[in-house]
Amino acid sequence: MTRIFLPAILLLAAACNSGEGETHKDSVAVTGSDTVFIEQPLDPAPVLDTVHIDSALLPGKWVQPAEGVDTLMLGFHLRKGGKASSIMLESLKYQSWTLKNDTLLLHALAGYSKADTVFLQTDTLIIRELSDTALRVHPVNAAQEHLETFTRLAAPKKKKK
Repeated sequence: MTRIFLPAILLLAAACNSGEGETHKDSVAVTGSDTVFIEQPLDPAPVLDTVHIDSALLPGKWVQPAEGVDTLMLGFHLRKGGKASSIMLESLKYQSWTLKNDTLLLHALAGYSKADTVFLQTDTLIIRELSDTALRVHPVNAAQEHLETFTRLAAPKKKKK
């Protein structure tokens, strides 16, 4: 009798397994004691409109007013060849940048002083608008509607001699 119950209990326990870490499945009962699992695709993530980016427009100094201090401008300097630097950001030192489709990746060293631990950080910004004077981005960790606007700092005009 235990020969019948033990396999039945093991089969029942296997069938009741929650399947954590697996893809989403719906079960369908079939004649007999078997259960068949049919893969059901999860609802796809909404596709956001992508913007065609002219990467030649990105190099330059991009700034925005500091929150609560309109006279202090913060931002980053994107150079040709993927080099970057911070503008008035003491705790975040941008080192490099890359562009993937409509996404700007800013790679930085973050920390508050030389005595503190420094760690690598990548800011991911989805570009919503880019012109020769304005850069509007959506930081991926921000609320869905949140946009930040950066203005290009004009290069100082060279004096003729």
